[in-house]
Amino acid sequence: MDPITLDPAVTGPASWSELGSLLRSLWLAVLFVVLFASNMILGHIMIPSFVMSGHIPDSFRKARPVLYVLAIICFALAAFFIFRASGFAMSVLDSIWPDYWI
Repeated sequence: MDPITLDPAVTGPASWSELGSLLRSLWLAVLFVVLFASNMILGHIMIPSFVMSGHIPDSFRKARPVLYVLAIICFALAAFFIFRASGFAMSVLDSIWPDYWI
């Protein structure tokens, strides 16, 4: 019976490059989640509140649909980068630990 080894393979330049791409995708996902949240806060909470209190004119309500569209785009981009990061993670883990299920 052959014992199962848990030694990872040597991390080469290709794996480090994929790890860099993974990290970049994760940071871009975080950026787009923050942009999504800020657009939603502005469009759904702050603008209606400021208009009702009279701090800004009623014409600012026209910006709400634009902020909603930007929020949807940022959410889609965040989902794309999370999906991309998971692909990089699986690729890197497969190259480092070829026997995934131990």
